[in-house]
Amino acid sequence: MPSKNLPSGLPRLLRGRRRGLMALLVGTGLAMAAVTGASALLMMLLLDQAPATGGGKIVPLVAGLAAAALAIGGLRALERVLGEMLGQDYIHQIRKGLVKSALATDRGPSPGVTIARSTNDLSSVRNWIAMGIAPLAVGIPLILGTAVALWLLTPGLALAVVVPLAILAAGLAMLARPAFERARALRRQRGRLAARLADTVMAAGTIRAAGGEEREVKQVDKAGRNVVDAAVHRAAASGSIRGAAAAAASLGTAAVAAVGSWQAIPTATVAAALTIVGMIAAPITDMGRAVEYRQNFKAARRILGPALAVSATQGNERRRRVAAYGGHAGVVGVNEVGANEEAPNGETLNDEATNGEDAGSLLVAGLSECRNCPVPELRAWPGQRVLIRSTDPAVETRLLETLIGVRSDPDAFTQVDGMLLLDSGGRDRRRLVGYAAVGAFLERGSIARSVRYRRPDLDAAKGSAALERVGLAGPIAQLERGEQTMLKRGGEPLSTSERARLVLARAMLGEPPVLVINRLDADLDRDGRKMLARVVRDYPGVVLFASDDPNALAAGFTEWSVDCPHAGLDLTWVAARPAVVHDAY
Repeated sequence: MPSKNLPSGLPRLLRGRRRGLMALLVGTGLAMAAVTGASALLMMLLLDQAPATGGGKIVPLVAGLAAAALAIGGLRALERVLGEMLGQDYIHQIRKGLVKSALATDRGPSPGVTIARSTNDLSSVRNWIAMGIAPLAVGIPLILGTAVALWLLTPGLALAVVVPLAILAAGLAMLARPAFERARALRRQRGRLAARLADTVMAAGTIRAAGGEEREVKQVDKAGRNVVDAAVHRAAASGSIRGAAAAAASLGTAAVAAVGSWQAIPTATVAAALTIVGMIAAPITDMGRAVEYRQNFKAARRILGPALAVSATQGNERRRRVAAYGGHAGVVGVNEVGANEEAPNGETLNDEATNGEDAGSLLVAGLSECRNCPVPELRAWPGQRVLIRSTDPAVETRLLETLIGVRSDPDAFTQVDGMLLLDSGGRDRRRLVGYAAVGAFLERGSIARSVRYRRPDLDAAKGSAALERVGLAGPIAQLERGEQTMLKRGGEPLSTSERARLVLARAMLGEPPVLVINRLDADLDRDGRKMLARVVRDYPGVVLFASDDPNALAAGFTEWSVDCPHAGLDLTWVAARPAVVHDAY
């Protein structure tokens, strides 16, 4: 059972409503023990009745046994429901943690592995809770209660049941380790297959273009056969565990009959004992399966635990940032237009304004292109256009995504409008920064939801106005369902240029202080690039952008060079160069 002392990273099981469910399961086991004892007593009374007494006393006893059987059936059904409720509630909490971790870091596994974790591994956790812990919570009180009942009948009969159970426990302890190792091996093979399947599907177009369909099918076939072999090996261990449990139940029945015959115990008493053994046979089998589920759970826990530990890592990064930059918040790193130069709004930026007025400003520090190569700090004000410049477009993308928090970097520091962006909650981040990038993959949902995804607090009219601003209202109106059209597979049925317009509309919605545009013009047609140039020109806040043709997007901009021309030099106070003003579209 998960414990805070185990380095699993999984949440604790007995928290909140799950404590009540566990108490109900234990109560169900005690109730089954009481019904089993009553059944044994009724069986003894029934067999003690002489045939000459007639059916007057027999009928109530038979009715009592029937009622006990129905009660056992109802309690078993209740056990199944309570166990499922307990397991589903627990894995629901883990599932949310997995999604949160996947969204919180750029270093996560492939989509296939994430899907495998949320299906196979969570199924193993659910099985252990619903069909492992739950039967144990019911079975242990039941077996203890029936053992007491047997002891009250005849101590020898109690020992006849307890001894096979002790032998079963020893056998399960020996089989547990091989089952665990084989469960781990199967999970590794399943994860590799899931990752290969996801990567193959994602690269389907490239594979077809290169004529590699047959080769990829062979690779999937090879990975699939490894899964088959690992599953068969695990089944052998699981079968041994289940077989041992079934054998113990049968051995208990034989032992009761043998002890009854050897000690000349009355037939009625032996029949009552056999009734009890028959009622606990199913729980004994379930407890054997619980050992199997436990080993599968332990294998899954080794995978799920580290995946859920991302939030703790983020907390360490947050503390590291505060320690490094806490005393420098609001202090200018690089004055992009230079002290005492004119800002875009025509005001003079003196030292006092630079250090004291953060309204709508952007401060970026702590970035590095590579080891021992720090990137110059950036300071920009509303109305300023800043071009990030590197010889490698991938570097520009990496740094842009790092400074807005898409990528994780404990040394990165971004301050927007006087607030620490990277350590702010989602509500503050989406208010402070809008991000529009080339090749964006849109989430599933309606167009109306997508355009307001950053700002769901704004009404639908604001979203429609944003679509109108980027020239998308007309094309969307021609769709059968208009703004209620569902987007699937990354943005269909919109074209590539229309998706880019939608991404830009979403980024600008609510006019965040900083608008980051990452080569969005590459996805736009000619009219779309003209529209983007107008947006860049008229946007009231800071526009930080990357483009292969920046002069076509901005009439004037400041370059922020992020390359490292001379390793080892201190670049902290290198000022960016104002660019030559060009005519836009």
